[in-house]
Amino acid sequence: MKDAATRERDLRFGEHRHLSGIITEPRGSARGTCVLVTAGLTPRFGPFRLYAQLARRLASEGFLVLRFDLGGIGDSRQAYASLPLRRRTELELRAAVDQSYAGAGPLILGGLCSGAEDSVRYAALDARVTGLALIDPFGYPTLGWRWRDGLIRGARGALAAAGLIPARRKDDGQAAALVDYEQMGYEECLGALSTLLARGARMHFVYTGGMRESFNHRGQFEAMFPRLDFLGLASVDYFPQLRHTQVLDADRRLVIESIAGALAPASTQEAS
Repeated sequence: MKDAATRERDLRFGEHRHLSGIITEPRGSARGTCVLVTAGLTPRFGPFRLYAQLARRLASEGFLVLRFDLGGIGDSRQAYASLPLRRRTELELRAAVDQSYAGAGPLILGGLCSGAEDSVRYAALDARVTGLALIDPFGYPTLGWRWRDGLIRGARGALAAAGLIPARRKDDGQAAALVDYEQMGYEECLGALSTLLARGARMHFVYTGGMRESFNHRGQFEAMFPRLDFLGLASVDYFPQLRHTQVLDADRRLVIESIAGALAPASTQEAS
């Protein structure tokens, strides 16, 4: 259901007007802009309408939000078929930013899974981007992850052997994946984060239990990047009880409120 404090409109944009999106606007003046990047092959409403609900929630906090379909997904046509996927995505994200951002207030990129990583890559290239809101992006196992993972697997095995829980199938955790893709390499990620920190960009990360194969503790985030000083610019929430995509509205609300709570103070601060 659309929030009474927001309004929405469809638009087509891009060099060839091949991209389709929805702008969600606050009723008053916008204090910031947020662009939500397609998660895998899911159209702009997001898995179980996560993006639609998130856009309306952020608009209620004063953000103008654009959610759109990348080329070849949903209602967007493919216009750069001769270019590599990463270059096509870069051009389309730039078109989305150009379309939605008027040059005032914070500019946030966000998304889930592959959309999160596309946001990081593009943000490092565009100095206008001042923040990120990422759901289940990259995860790089650490020493702490390894011993926690061993404990988790051992406990599950013991409970399954006792008949107290079902045995874990090999494909568990894979069924919820939106698309099979290779996450960004560690050095590439390190370079992008370094660029963003040098810019003073604020970053909020939400991890769920759907990332357990590579991320299993809130404190793991900074441990993954011992060479970086985040200078208080990165915040992390971890919801181990949630799956990678959330069927229940209450579960999606946890993710949405985590992001809204992290972004709203930044919006107020930069607008003052």
